[in-house]
Amino acid sequence: MKSNDLRKSFLEFFKDRDHAIVTSMSLIPRDDPSLLFTSAGMVQFKPLWTGAVELPYRRAASIQKCLRTSDLQNVGRTRRHLTFFEMLGNFSFGDYFKEEAIKWAWEYLTEVLAIDKSKLSVSVYTDDDDAFNIWHKKIGLKKESIFRLGEEHNFWGPAGNSGPCGPCSEIFYDMGEKFSCGEKVCAPGCDCDRYPEIWNLVFPQFDQTVSGEKLPLKNRGVDTGMGFERLISVLQKKDSNFHTDLFLPIIDEISKYTKKEYGSDPGIDIDINVLADHTRALVFAIGDGIIPSNEERGYVLRRLLRRAVRLSRNLGVEESFLYKLVPQTVAKYQSAYPELAERSQEITLVIKSEEDRFLATLEKGLTQLEEIFKNKKRVSGEDAFRLYDTYGFPVELTTEIARERNIAVDEKCFMDRLQEAREISKAKAKFIPKGEWKVIKEGVGSFIGYDKAEVETSILRYNEYDHTIEMVLEESPFYAEAGGQVGEHGNITGKGYVIDVLDTYWYQGMIVCHCKMRSGKFTPGPVRATVDMEKRKESARAHTATHLLHAALRKMLGEHARQEGSFVEPGRFRFDFTHFGPLSEDEITAIENLVNEKIMSALPVEKFFTTLDEAKKLGAMAIFGEKYGERVRVVKIGDFSIELCGGIHLNNTGEIGLFKITAQESAAAGIRRVEALVGMQLFSELREKYSKIQDLVQVFGSEKELLNKVQDFQHRMRELEKVNQENLVRLAKLEVDELLARMKKEKIRVIDQRLDDYPGEFLRILADMIREKAPNSMGLLYQETGGKLNYLIFVGPGLVKTNPANKLIKDISKILGGGGGGRPHLAEGGGADLKKIPDAVAYLKQKLEN
Repeated sequence: MKSNDLRKSFLEFFKDRDHAIVTSMSLIPRDDPSLLFTSAGMVQFKPLWTGAVELPYRRAASIQKCLRTSDLQNVGRTRRHLTFFEMLGNFSFGDYFKEEAIKWAWEYLTEVLAIDKSKLSVSVYTDDDDAFNIWHKKIGLKKESIFRLGEEHNFWGPAGNSGPCGPCSEIFYDMGEKFSCGEKVCAPGCDCDRYPEIWNLVFPQFDQTVSGEKLPLKNRGVDTGMGFERLISVLQKKDSNFHTDLFLPIIDEISKYTKKEYGSDPGIDIDINVLADHTRALVFAIGDGIIPSNEERGYVLRRLLRRAVRLSRNLGVEESFLYKLVPQTVAKYQSAYPELAERSQEITLVIKSEEDRFLATLEKGLTQLEEIFKNKKRVSGEDAFRLYDTYGFPVELTTEIARERNIAVDEKCFMDRLQEAREISKAKAKFIPKGEWKVIKEGVGSFIGYDKAEVETSILRYNEYDHTIEMVLEESPFYAEAGGQVGEHGNITGKGYVIDVLDTYWYQGMIVCHCKMRSGKFTPGPVRATVDMEKRKESARAHTATHLLHAALRKMLGEHARQEGSFVEPGRFRFDFTHFGPLSEDEITAIENLVNEKIMSALPVEKFFTTLDEAKKLGAMAIFGEKYGERVRVVKIGDFSIELCGGIHLNNTGEIGLFKITAQESAAAGIRRVEALVGMQLFSELREKYSKIQDLVQVFGSEKELLNKVQDFQHRMRELEKVNQENLVRLAKLEVDELLARMKKEKIRVIDQRLDDYPGEFLRILADMIREKAPNSMGLLYQETGGKLNYLIFVGPGLVKTNPANKLIKDISKILGGGGGGRPHLAEGGGADLKKIPDAVAYLKQKLEN
């Protein structure tokens, strides 16, 4: 069976059993900041089991895009581990339970797909007699084919730190004796490749709190997950996921490009497997709007790409080539995921640019590693992590090169530092509940802020911890952070208290207000919720301006300039878009002129709801990575811009006032970022700059001649600096003559000199001159400036190999109580104890004698 046929077969099977067919959500999990990526089919359905939202259906089926990196080291080495994969799943929310789930799973596998029953076995949770009896008595499985396993294997969830969870029953396929680990106890649940789990039937019946308590789930049900790639390998009778029609076209491209025969060498096969896997992950993740970066999801993506580039070197590839695999990957998946074809050019651009950038830093990393090898017999964990974190230099490559030089690498220390970095990244999640919800009334609350900025309402649930109150209102006028626009501020007034709303965001389908107590004592009851209208107006100015900017970019630069992300706050915003290079001054001017022209035209801003199909017919642009329902909100600005958007906007563009781009930079490979100001924020900025210009006029005179006079002043300063430098050199020559004479007279090779009355540059000039004229000398030059000691260690060319300055500075800094660093011939430090200088000089003399 071909992969596309299997997708169709699965969905039709459950559609015939009254399941709503739900499209895959993005790899960016909406409303669940506790997850970096969508890692299971059930993620988008979590609120349906808890009863937090009204049920749109009681049965559902989906094929979900998933991304996991927990087993990264196993990817490519085993037949079953992957980073990106698809998960087939059927779900029940307060409807059918164990018996139907088990019956339909068995029917689909053995009757529809005709899988040999003798190859299948199952497991159940240790004390789940219900599931055991259904398998044994209703399905007819022998007891010997049903295995009771503990919590590690057969209790699933929650996804994140709280939510639905429950016992599960797994279905295993026997690959045969040759895949066994050979142990007598080898059976379903073993870590070897003989019994891969192909379908996991989870029975969510508990709602786990943050503290770990398991409460009864309001809508107990079914959550099943079947690995698409694993099932295909069984149906196509392949002994590995990588040998199926999902991977072979990509693998053939890799073999063709690298001229390495797949299947000829296990080591080569592993590298090719990883390249194919990581390419799929990159294509789908970038297709969903995740861009390689140094933060959160982008950081994970960047590591995957750089890992793939490193492994491509094992195959003899020294240049960028992963981007060449994009067309084949897109071609394989575009029938199931047509959005990939729409973004193919952008995905290719991002991967190519990121590869080029990494290859450049890789060379810098190699240079840094050579410096480490020169001065050390062991690569410390700190050095390995610095190479990894700063230059993207994989520790495996560091270890491999070090091994060739018989140099050890402190991998344990490196892993400790890496784990610290991962914990920091994980802790950046926007909101992970710390306390427990106190539910007054079921529901998630509704947003009424399009029409009202103030409302009398009631509290559905609240959560108090660390002087913070999280609150869900029955009717909320506060816009929750979404689409790049920050959550709104305001206040909530109850009987005898006032609470400041500092942020508003989504969590598992609920509109949550993040609050701090302003006055009084909080007690649940009727409240008045009021939006901060000054901030709302400024946010609306910025958000409407992003739509104008987006349209202007596409008009001025071309249709490729698509929005890749934005951050909108009161009076200012940043906007990311695909483009090949920096904007020129002329382009910025033209874009600003066009946007401001549309502002001055006071174009009407229409906001209305319609169907997704009708919005597309109108030409409304959708933002990739966003998931839209059948009913969508359209924001139309005259005949200039039309987009799908749920944000807060103005009624006409004239209310923006004025627009100005203030900065631009590279956000990621192939992605440009501009920052801009609008409205009162821009007015304040312009007023401040005008005030500074007037201050300069007071100093330099006429405003018309201001630029010429400043340029003339700079020219004269450069001339004076040149003269000053020449004088420093002359003074240094005189000082050097005296120091060399002293060294000759005292027959010493270590010199120390206090130089309080000179700039720091003088010490460096002096050190270079002494090194040139006395190549077998070393010295300590120092000065006290503003109560702080600065010092410099220099080492002549004849002593650099045995006594490098960048190593001596560390020992000297310990003596002086300061800190410093530098290069083998010269290093600098500061913040030390002047009284310890004689001890430092004595240490240098001792090093020279040894």
